[in-house]
Amino acid sequence: MIEIVFFSTNRSKIAHFRYLGEKVGLRVKGFHETTYYASYNEPKIDDRSELLKLSYESALEQWLKRQGANADDHSTFFFEDTSVVIEALSKDTEVPGVNVKYWMRDMTFEKLDTLLKRAGNNRKVTVRSDIVMHLPQRWRALLNTADRYLSVFGESHGVIADFERKIQPNLVYPWLDDKTFNKWFVPVGASGPISMLDIKEADLSDFRARAFEKITSVLHGKLSFLANRDEPDADQLQIPGIATYPSIFVICGPSCAGKSTTANWMRDKYELLHIEASDFMYKAFWERHGPNPGVSIGNFAEAALQTQPGIVAQPIAHFLREIGTSGAVVTGFRSTKEVEIFQQEVGSDIELALMYLDASAPIRLKRALERGRDGVTPEKFAKRDEQEIRMGVSDIAKLPNVGWQANEGSLRELYGAIRTRYRKALRVYASDKERRAQRQQLYRDQLEGLILRTLLAELPTKKWLTTTEIAAALNLRFNEAKSKNNVSRYFNQEFHPYYELRFRERDGKRTGILEYRLSATGISRAMQMHAAPEVRQNRRRRVKRTENTQLALALPPPEF
Repeated sequence: MIEIVFFSTNRSKIAHFRYLGEKVGLRVKGFHETTYYASYNEPKIDDRSELLKLSYESALEQWLKRQGANADDHSTFFFEDTSVVIEALSKDTEVPGVNVKYWMRDMTFEKLDTLLKRAGNNRKVTVRSDIVMHLPQRWRALLNTADRYLSVFGESHGVIADFERKIQPNLVYPWLDDKTFNKWFVPVGASGPISMLDIKEADLSDFRARAFEKITSVLHGKLSFLANRDEPDADQLQIPGIATYPSIFVICGPSCAGKSTTANWMRDKYELLHIEASDFMYKAFWERHGPNPGVSIGNFAEAALQTQPGIVAQPIAHFLREIGTSGAVVTGFRSTKEVEIFQQEVGSDIELALMYLDASAPIRLKRALERGRDGVTPEKFAKRDEQEIRMGVSDIAKLPNVGWQANEGSLRELYGAIRTRYRKALRVYASDKERRAQRQQLYRDQLEGLILRTLLAELPTKKWLTTTEIAAALNLRFNEAKSKNNVSRYFNQEFHPYYELRFRERDGKRTGILEYRLSATGISRAMQMHAAPEVRQNRRRRVKRTENTQLALALPPPEF
């Protein structure tokens, strides 16, 4: 998959281009996910050509500061500038033109409506997206150009709305918001402002998509050699010689059916990597709304699965291919579409076992109440069940080749049934631990590996740690000299599925300082890093102590 870097500090725009990239097989990363330097300076001038040129020079300066930049002739960055031309107001110059984001700060619909009516009520408008992409030297040779960058644009035409609508926040596609000109822009043939349209209709008038298509045609055309660069082998999830045995176990079922408990048993017993879908849902949530959202993760997840069912299935499949694991168990999918997309993404060459755990509602409720987590009550539990049914979790049990398994007795009975069902495969995993463990030796001493192992060692303390505290604990445990700035940079550049995060509280009040601990996915990944002996001992004691309990979902109950 080609990876390109997007220069922007606007979370909604980054989410927009990630969405566009995923549709055509491009991985779009924000600049801060690649380096910790500042974004580019955008001059406040009316000349579009000069603005783009000066913006490129500023962005290039920041790009060249990053590590390894001088030797890098295989990657690129791009930035985007949105402009608006209101026909009735653009007599001598474009209004508001390239300065639309500044113009919007002082503009209201009432004020704009009055200006338009004074000018004869011509409400025609053009929204334009300009994209500038850096061309490394090697790319210029392939494209037979001396230009340092490629500049393209896309346009959408329409009118300004006759009256102002109330725009509801779009949880999954935040660029369709009530803060930009989108809230007033009615594309040709549309029933309302683009911010009110469903995503399929909005895509038809997406001015950024029209510009981005011209970029992707170049990347997939003359630069198509990039598509296969650093791609892992298609069969790297398989264990050689046992192609008929599952490489990935997918465990689904309703809340408190025993999915996480079973996955953690398979993780501890057979050292399979446990991936919790909720951890990737949180990542998608934070990427769109930040760590301090005003919306519910449960409502976001439900909306996401309705409109973008591959929102976590695709990233999990890509993640498994990137890390090259030879055995994994995935929990948390809540719809048949998720499962189907995941199966398609991992490929037909990967053997996948689909399991559906089930138990009666009274038994599951009893388990939830015994745990006493998330302030669960019978009413909240019933509403969570209803929401998961709406998402489609119960339909997974009807899929072909699903292994349905009741879990209403003891854990010994559950584990025995699973061992019987997958006896041959689990025997292979039990005897294959050492070879799979050797694959983690190089990774374990990289910064991410050290952070994971540090937080794994801190698990028994149940503490949440800030980046400064993580750096101190890491250096003490491994006799390293990692700067706290390096650790902060790691967390600030990207949201990771390995960690849960929250704001630290002091004297009962929330501060602006984030603190972290391992998620279910992070715990499993850290265990692959060959934690220190004393941590392994703590892990064994912890597993024994919790043998007769089942873990709560990582995804908290929605707010009702």
